[in-house]
Amino acid sequence: LLTGEGSDELFGGYKWQASTIRLWRQSWLRRLFRPKAARDRKFARLRRAPFRNSIGRGSPWDRNIVLRALSPELNFLQTKLFDRLDGVSPDCDRAFLASCLYDLYSHLQDLLHRHDRLSMAASVELRVPFLENRLIDFAMHLPRRHKYRNRTGKWLLKKVAEGYLPRENIHAAKNGFEMSGAFSAGTQGLLRGGFLRDAMKWSASELDDLIDMAGSEESSRLRLVGMEMLLRLYLGGETAGSLTEALHAETRGAK
Repeated sequence: LLTGEGSDELFGGYKWQASTIRLWRQSWLRRLFRPKAARDRKFARLRRAPFRNSIGRGSPWDRNIVLRALSPELNFLQTKLFDRLDGVSPDCDRAFLASCLYDLYSHLQDLLHRHDRLSMAASVELRVPFLENRLIDFAMHLPRRHKYRNRTGKWLLKKVAEGYLPRENIHAAKNGFEMSGAFSAGTQGLLRGGFLRDAMKWSASELDDLIDMAGSEESSRLRLVGMEMLLRLYLGGETAGSLTEALHAETRGAK
């Protein structure tokens, strides 16, 4: 089977990458009426978290607390990539391209690992043609306008595809494979007194912050609860059946 993994990371196909442009873009009206000192303070804060990412798409505080807890090296990678693109202007383009590079290091690794496990479990050979070395090198050096233009992600890729595929397929709305919110409703309760809390050495206040975030953000909740379940399976000796019952119990308790 052929899969399109890598195209979003290389050609700017994710919504959170595009939202980064709005973070850094300054309209002429804001430049005219907003004091320079206020603008400088805003961008100084942005440099610590220069773009949005797939781990948490809320406020910068939400994103940083998850990154520091789960993948602190990726948190620092944001600023490193932004700094490496010094010279790219305007800054909104610089942050957008840094976001695409970041997803190559983080989000794509997660997807490829998942694909490998799923395909091998079904004895299926899976290939990723967008991750051919020459194509990666070509795409990494493209300017922002060839990746995101006219509010369209993967702009260049879609222009090429118009010669081969129906337009309605190329410009169809992006539709991810998401889990039902009902599956994880209330499961943040599993984090209290769990293995993940002890493994990460979270304080009581940090745990409360993460549980509050898990209650409001499904993507964060699925990651945190998923890690807790893995630890219970492989360290706690629990069975899939007992975990299923625990999930049902938490869901019932949340109603």
